[in-house]
Amino acid sequence: MILPLLVGVALGVPPLPERPAPPDRVPGECDTNYPISLGRSLPDGLATPSVLANCSAVAVPLSEYADLLGTEHWAIAIEKRYKLDTLVLKNERDWYKNRLEEEMSPKSFVERPGTQRWFGRIETLITVGLVATTMGVTYKYTLGE
Repeated sequence: MILPLLVGVALGVPPLPERPAPPDRVPGECDTNYPISLGRSLPDGLATPSVLANCSAVAVPLSEYADLLGTEHWAIAIEKRYKLDTLVLKNERDWYKNRLEEEMSPKSFVERPGTQRWFGRIETLITVGLVATTMGVTYKYTLGE
């Protein structure tokens, strides 16, 4: 899942741009959408009986409107795809954040490295003492007196 993102970064593909904010309403624009068909008169509300426009609008060709709908479906699919990648990245970030908090949290006296070194030194002294005593006792009772 992260591979396409890494490949995109490696190839220098720019990130998806932010969606621009919607523009302010234009004075005199139409309040609703009006269907316009070839060979038919203009719908009521779009033009006056003297064929003057009641409001300002742009007539969009049907093929461009269909392309816009296709683009909308594509954008929804891209959103779903990156939603999963974003979720994985958030989980990884939270895991590393928790690990960092664990490592940065104060340790108890027994878990500190200095204490562990001293425990190791004491353990070594005890072990060496026991081995030396055992060898001395063995020598005394087997070869000695």
